[in-house]
Amino acid sequence: MMNDALSASRPGAASPPPSWPIEELAARSGLTVRNIRAYGSAGLLPPPALRGRLGLYGADHLQRLEVIRALRAQGFGIEAIRRIFERAPASSWRELVAVAESLSGSLFADETPVAVTPQELAAKWAGQLTPGLLARATRTGLMRTLPDGRVELLSPALGRIGEQLAALGLSAEQAIAMQETLVRALRTMARRWLRTLIDTVLAQPRPDPAQVRSLLANARGLATGAAQAAFPVVLQQELDRLLARRGEVVQ
Repeated sequence: MMNDALSASRPGAASPPPSWPIEELAARSGLTVRNIRAYGSAGLLPPPALRGRLGLYGADHLQRLEVIRALRAQGFGIEAIRRIFERAPASSWRELVAVAESLSGSLFADETPVAVTPQELAAKWAGQLTPGLLARATRTGLMRTLPDGRVELLSPALGRIGEQLAALGLSAEQAIAMQETLVRALRTMARRWLRTLIDTVLAQPRPDPAQVRSLLANARGLATGAAQAAFPVVLQQELDRLLARRGEVVQ
């Protein structure tokens, strides 16, 4: 159905006038009437044509819904999809869906997650890791609870750093607070980098999936390299400021 719906975006393809009530559009798209109305309210669908009080939908609406469903399945949010519809011509939607499907879940992930039991995780922190602290750690997005109750560490390397912090005498709560701060800063950086890259992609008249994948793959090294290069400099500057303030207090 994706190919049928997107065929309306090809040059020379004429769309028939809207003639479907919302129930038929729901049946054709595989979405619920409620979801279709929600997408319309969010500005992702143009208003239906009116015949009296009856709203009628057509191939253009179906095309958008298929794109929305495909992008939502890859984790795209409403705002990101709205930006695609606003910036990219309909003729490029097929390529953008292909890009999203080719990148999902695999482009930036570098480590193989490791699953441990809550008891094993707590033992690394000498029993300090309470259910409440574990819930806080999970909310950072760097670990998640599996259906069988085990905890999946999405970055085992970060878990090993946590163990080293524990060996230095930091409490589990202190380490989790540091992790929360780290994740907030990194998410801000990641959003800004990705928004710039996505805007670059959307500026292309017909994005090529292989070219876009190469662009983002290179961006990963640039982003992580920039963070690794800048953080020691910033860390030293903050240490100097901290020592200067402590010196002023002592004097």
